[in-house]
Amino acid sequence: MMIDIPSRQDDGDLAYLKRLALAGRGEPAPFLLLIAVFGGAYGFALLSILTAFMIEGLPKPGSPVEGPISNFVGRWAIITSHLAFFGAVLWTAWRTIGPNRIRLSRTASATWSASFAALVVTYVVFRMFTRDEPLTNVIHTNQIMVSVVLILWGAAWWITALSGDRRWLILVAIGSFAAAVALAWLGLGSLTALSILCASLIFLAFVPAVILMREKRR
Repeated sequence: MMIDIPSRQDDGDLAYLKRLALAGRGEPAPFLLLIAVFGGAYGFALLSILTAFMIEGLPKPGSPVEGPISNFVGRWAIITSHLAFFGAVLWTAWRTIGPNRIRLSRTASATWSASFAALVVTYVVFRMFTRDEPLTNVIHTNQIMVSVVLILWGAAWWITALSGDRRWLILVAIGSFAAAVALAWLGLGSLTALSILCASLIFLAFVPAVILMREKRR
Protein backbone atom coordinates (compact mmCIF):
# COMPACT_ATOMS: atom_id res chain seq x y z
CA MET A 1 0.00 0.00 0.00
CA MET A 2 1.33 3.38 -0.97
CA ILE A 3 0.88 6.42 1.23
CA ASP A 4 0.66 9.80 -0.44
CA ILE A 5 2.99 12.24 1.26
CA PRO A 6 2.13 15.91 0.64
CA SER A 7 4.84 17.61 -1.33
CA ARG A 8 6.12 21.12 -0.80
CA GLN A 9 4.24 22.13 -3.93
CA ASP A 10 0.97 20.88 -2.44
CA ASP A 11 1.66 22.72 0.81
CA GLY A 12 2.37 25.87 -1.15
CA ASP A 13 -0.87 25.54 -3.13
CA LEU A 14 -2.88 25.01 0.04
CA ALA A 15 -1.28 28.02 1.69
CA TYR A 16 -2.03 30.11 -1.39
CA LEU A 17 -5.68 29.05 -1.43
CA LYS A 18 -5.93 29.81 2.29
CA ARG A 19 -4.55 33.32 1.73
CA LEU A 20 -7.08 33.89 -1.04
CA ALA A 21 -9.93 32.77 1.22
CA LEU A 22 -8.81 34.99 4.07
CA ALA A 23 -8.27 37.95 1.75
CA GLY A 24 -11.93 37.91 0.75
CA ARG A 25 -13.28 37.86 4.28
CA GLY A 26 -14.15 40.85 6.38
CA GLU A 27 -15.86 44.15 5.75
CA PRO A 28 -15.59 45.62 2.24
CA ALA A 29 -14.72 49.08 3.57
CA PRO A 30 -13.21 50.28 6.85
CA PHE A 31 -15.17 51.93 9.64
CA LEU A 32 -18.63 51.68 8.09
CA LEU A 33 -20.30 53.07 11.21
CA LEU A 34 -17.93 56.04 11.24
CA ILE A 35 -18.61 56.69 7.53
CA ALA A 36 -22.36 56.49 8.13
CA VAL A 37 -22.26 58.85 11.11
CA PHE A 38 -19.96 61.30 9.33
CA GLY A 39 -22.07 61.43 6.18
CA GLY A 40 -25.39 61.41 8.02
CA ALA A 41 -24.55 63.84 10.81
CA TYR A 42 -22.87 66.50 8.69
CA GLY A 43 -25.04 65.86 5.64
CA PHE A 44 -28.34 66.34 7.45
CA ALA A 45 -26.85 69.22 9.46
CA LEU A 46 -25.96 70.97 6.21
CA LEU A 47 -29.42 70.14 4.87
CA SER A 48 -31.04 71.83 7.86
CA ILE A 49 -28.82 74.89 7.42
CA LEU A 50 -29.69 75.09 3.73
CA THR A 51 -33.37 74.85 4.61
CA ALA A 52 -32.93 77.77 7.01
CA PHE A 53 -31.18 79.74 4.27
CA MET A 54 -34.10 79.12 1.93
CA ILE A 55 -36.43 80.59 4.56
CA GLU A 56 -34.31 83.59 5.50
CA GLY A 57 -32.11 84.02 2.45
CA LEU A 58 -28.49 83.14 1.73
CA PRO A 59 -26.00 85.41 3.55
CA LYS A 60 -23.83 87.63 1.38
CA PRO A 61 -20.24 86.45 0.75
CA GLY A 62 -17.91 87.63 3.51
CA SER A 63 -20.73 88.63 5.86
CA PRO A 64 -21.88 86.69 8.96
CA VAL A 65 -25.15 84.82 9.14
CA GLU A 66 -27.76 87.20 10.55
CA GLY A 67 -31.04 85.29 10.48
CA PRO A 68 -32.19 83.91 13.87
CA ILE A 69 -33.32 80.60 12.39
CA SER A 70 -30.08 80.12 10.48
CA ASN A 71 -28.02 81.01 13.55
CA PHE A 72 -29.94 78.66 15.85
CA VAL A 73 -30.07 75.75 13.40
CA GLY A 74 -26.47 76.21 12.33
CA ARG A 75 -25.10 76.34 15.86
CA TRP A 76 -26.96 73.31 17.19
CA ALA A 77 -26.67 71.27 14.00
CA ILE A 78 -22.90 71.64 14.00
CA ILE A 79 -22.60 70.93 17.74
CA THR A 80 -24.75 67.82 17.43
CA SER A 81 -22.77 66.65 14.40
CA HIS A 82 -19.46 67.10 16.22
CA LEU A 83 -20.73 65.14 19.24
CA ALA A 84 -22.08 62.31 17.09
CA PHE A 85 -18.88 62.09 15.06
CA PHE A 86 -16.65 62.19 18.16
CA GLY A 87 -18.72 59.41 19.73
CA ALA A 88 -18.40 57.34 16.54
CA VAL A 89 -14.63 57.91 16.53
CA LEU A 90 -14.35 56.60 20.11
CA TRP A 91 -16.49 53.55 19.30
CA THR A 92 -14.50 52.86 16.12
CA ALA A 93 -11.21 53.13 18.03
CA TRP A 94 -12.50 50.62 20.57
CA ARG A 95 -13.62 48.23 17.83
CA THR A 96 -10.24 48.63 16.12
CA ILE A 97 -7.93 48.02 19.09
CA GLY A 98 -10.34 46.27 21.46
CA PRO A 99 -10.91 42.53 21.94
CA ASN A 100 -13.53 42.25 19.15
CA ARG A 101 -11.61 43.86 16.35
CA ILE A 102 -13.18 44.71 13.01
CA ARG A 103 -11.82 42.41 10.31
CA LEU A 104 -11.19 43.88 6.86
CA SER A 105 -10.60 42.00 3.65
CA ARG A 106 -7.08 42.36 2.28
CA THR A 107 -8.35 44.19 -0.79
CA ALA A 108 -10.31 46.66 1.35
CA SER A 109 -7.27 47.33 3.53
CA ALA A 110 -5.09 47.98 0.49
CA THR A 111 -7.68 50.12 -1.29
CA TRP A 112 -8.66 52.41 1.54
CA SER A 113 -5.20 52.73 3.08
CA ALA A 114 -3.82 53.72 -0.34
CA SER A 115 -6.57 56.31 -0.79
CA PHE A 116 -5.91 57.75 2.67
CA ALA A 117 -2.15 57.89 2.04
CA ALA A 118 -2.77 59.61 -1.32
CA LEU A 119 -5.01 62.16 0.40
CA VAL A 120 -2.40 62.97 3.05
CA VAL A 121 0.37 63.33 0.46
CA THR A 122 -1.86 65.51 -1.75
CA TYR A 123 -2.68 67.78 1.19
CA VAL A 124 1.02 68.14 2.06
CA VAL A 125 1.91 68.86 -1.57
CA PHE A 126 -0.82 71.52 -1.83
CA ARG A 127 0.36 73.18 1.39
CA MET A 128 3.95 73.21 0.18
CA PHE A 129 2.96 74.53 -3.25
CA THR A 130 1.02 77.49 -1.77
CA ARG A 131 3.37 78.29 1.12
CA ASP A 132 4.50 81.59 -0.50
CA GLU A 133 1.24 82.37 -2.32
CA PRO A 134 -1.21 85.18 -1.40
CA LEU A 135 -4.08 84.25 0.90
CA THR A 136 -6.61 84.40 -1.94
CA ASN A 137 -4.71 81.74 -3.87
CA VAL A 138 -4.40 79.57 -0.77
CA ILE A 139 -8.17 79.73 -0.23
CA HIS A 140 -8.83 78.55 -3.79
CA THR A 141 -6.33 75.72 -3.40
CA ASN A 142 -7.93 74.62 -0.14
CA GLN A 143 -11.32 74.55 -1.82
CA ILE A 144 -10.08 72.21 -4.54
CA MET A 145 -9.15 69.73 -1.81
CA VAL A 146 -12.86 68.88 -1.53
CA SER A 147 -12.80 67.73 -5.15
CA VAL A 148 -9.61 65.75 -4.52
CA VAL A 149 -11.26 63.99 -1.57
CA LEU A 150 -14.25 63.10 -3.75
CA ILE A 151 -12.00 61.76 -6.51
CA LEU A 152 -10.11 59.49 -4.11
CA TRP A 153 -13.40 58.54 -2.46
CA GLY A 154 -14.85 57.55 -5.82
CA ALA A 155 -11.74 55.55 -6.75
CA ALA A 156 -11.94 53.60 -3.47
CA TRP A 157 -15.62 52.80 -4.01
CA TRP A 158 -14.92 51.80 -7.62
CA ILE A 159 -12.32 49.22 -6.55
CA THR A 160 -14.62 48.04 -3.75
CA ALA A 161 -17.45 47.58 -6.25
CA LEU A 162 -15.41 45.42 -8.63
CA SER A 163 -13.41 43.44 -6.08
CA GLY A 164 -16.38 42.76 -3.80
CA ASP A 165 -18.95 42.05 -6.55
CA ARG A 166 -21.10 44.98 -5.46
CA ARG A 167 -21.67 46.65 -8.81
CA TRP A 168 -24.14 49.19 -7.40
CA LEU A 169 -21.18 50.90 -5.72
CA ILE A 170 -20.02 51.94 -9.20
CA LEU A 171 -22.90 54.43 -9.13
CA VAL A 172 -21.48 55.82 -5.89
CA ALA A 173 -18.07 56.13 -7.52
CA ILE A 174 -19.47 57.87 -10.60
CA GLY A 175 -21.46 60.21 -8.34
CA SER A 176 -18.25 61.07 -6.48
CA PHE A 177 -16.44 61.88 -9.72
CA ALA A 178 -19.36 63.99 -10.96
CA ALA A 179 -19.56 65.89 -7.66
CA ALA A 180 -15.80 66.54 -7.77
CA VAL A 181 -16.09 68.07 -11.25
CA ALA A 182 -19.16 70.11 -10.32
CA LEU A 183 -17.58 71.56 -7.15
CA ALA A 184 -14.37 72.37 -9.02
CA TRP A 185 -16.46 74.30 -11.56
CA LEU A 186 -18.71 76.09 -9.07
CA GLY A 187 -16.45 76.62 -6.06
CA LEU A 188 -17.88 76.39 -2.54
CA GLY A 189 -19.49 79.79 -2.15
CA SER A 190 -22.84 79.24 -3.86
CA LEU A 191 -26.06 77.63 -2.69
CA THR A 192 -25.81 75.14 -5.56
CA ALA A 193 -22.33 74.04 -4.47
CA LEU A 194 -23.45 73.64 -0.86
CA SER A 195 -26.40 71.55 -2.07
CA ILE A 196 -24.02 69.29 -4.02
CA LEU A 197 -21.79 68.95 -0.96
CA CYS A 198 -24.85 68.09 1.16
CA ALA A 199 -25.99 65.45 -1.35
CA SER A 200 -22.47 64.02 -1.47
CA LEU A 201 -22.36 63.55 2.30
CA ILE A 202 -25.75 61.84 2.38
CA PHE A 203 -25.76 59.77 -0.82
CA LEU A 204 -22.04 59.04 -1.25
CA ALA A 205 -21.19 58.31 2.40
CA PHE A 206 -24.23 57.81 4.64
CA VAL A 207 -26.42 55.72 2.30
CA PRO A 208 -23.70 53.33 1.01
CA ALA A 209 -22.37 52.70 4.53
CA VAL A 210 -25.87 51.95 5.86
CA ILE A 211 -26.58 49.55 2.97
CA LEU A 212 -23.29 47.71 3.53
CA MET A 213 -23.95 47.43 7.27
CA ARG A 214 -27.40 45.99 6.59
CA GLU A 215 -25.86 43.47 4.16
CA LYS A 216 -23.38 42.38 6.84
CA ARG A 217 -26.17 41.63 9.33
CA ARG A 218 -28.06 39.32 6.95
